[in-house]
Amino acid sequence: MPRAQAVLVLDDEPELREDLAELLVGAGFSAEGRGDARSLTDAEFGAFDVVILDLAMPGTDGLSVLGRLAHVPQAPRIIFISGHGEDVLQTAAAVARREHLQVAGVLRKPFTAEDVLRLLGQSWVPLDSDASIAWSDADIRSALAEAIDERALSVAFQPKVTAKGLIFAGAEALLTGDLPRLGYVSPEIIVRAATREPELIGAMSLEVLRCSAAACRAWIDAGWDVPVSVNLPFEVLCLPDISERLLSPIHEEGLMPRHVIFELTEDAIYDSSSDVLAILARLRLAGFGLSLDDVGRRQSGLLQLANLPITEVKIDLQLLAQARTWSKSRSVFVSVAELGHRLGLTVVAEGVETRDDLVLVRSLPVDYVQGYLVSRKQHLPDLLAMLAASSSRGAPFAPDHVVPIS
Repeated sequence: MPRAQAVLVLDDEPELREDLAELLVGAGFSAEGRGDARSLTDAEFGAFDVVILDLAMPGTDGLSVLGRLAHVPQAPRIIFISGHGEDVLQTAAAVARREHLQVAGVLRKPFTAEDVLRLLGQSWVPLDSDASIAWSDADIRSALAEAIDERALSVAFQPKVTAKGLIFAGAEALLTGDLPRLGYVSPEIIVRAATREPELIGAMSLEVLRCSAAACRAWIDAGWDVPVSVNLPFEVLCLPDISERLLSPIHEEGLMPRHVIFELTEDAIYDSSSDVLAILARLRLAGFGLSLDDVGRRQSGLLQLANLPITEVKIDLQLLAQARTWSKSRSVFVSVAELGHRLGLTVVAEGVETRDDLVLVRSLPVDYVQGYLVSRKQHLPDLLAMLAASSSRGAPFAPDHVVPIS
């Protein structure tokens, strides 16, 4: 059985942290409240899955806590809370992400119990009791190399559907996090460890591409002629002969480059060299799609969209999460969607988790959606079974309670 999610409530208001801890325990979590971060060791921080962190605390404020968390192996995810404005909360979240910490969300006081439980629900990945071991980067790289050599790298696929009709339009390949000998390791940690060895991150990316091409071939044979999306780390673009190496697994499955969309991140591309930009141009000339992922996380980079040979933009899921409650984030979300269409790009909204999310994206020039409302990532046999059921019923690829727009 998966263990209960462990939550630390770090707030100097005794009544708030006690009430919040009681609420969480009643909802099935393990929870503890503390009023001062200085009373916690790094090991104690690492024992929690999530910390609900008040920004304004005497002694050591929430921003100071981030410096400590950045050095904690398997650091907990963070939910920021504060009575100050949206700008302060969003800035704190940006600081955390720059420290490679995972932010589950932000909440402005006063907030409701439902607000907290919603953020906890979307931040939780169940782990076995022995899966929280802080493996070293060397352990992870060794297990990853073994998985690649044995063609045992576990890849799943999250569907992408049309915003209006909810019809299957492809899927994004994602690591499941399962590694030989180690069990579950967060995919983000796997990628971070692998990037320190360029050839290893290259081998991993090519293996994911091989699995993705085989999956795409399978759903094309099942009657769905739509592409697969594959994340392409910046480090891979710098490898020798990368264009030819990326074409090989595509041709082995009898696919065309148009069947693959490579997803690139904003920070990597905007800071890239002229050589990398030339490689991107060659990939487009070969017929691959190029998608810019996490758009909106770094708004200043939007000015460079017109200079990149991309075909698709994926609006950052954190931006959609913030747009649910914050007016500024909602305005940025709208602007990115409208700018993408004005530039002739396909627009994808990630992180669509509720019917309200879907209503928002349907009101904008958004072409496709991904998120838990449609489906979590699926192993290929499960995805093909869902596609077969959708096709046989003549129904959209989505839960029954989500109504498509005819």
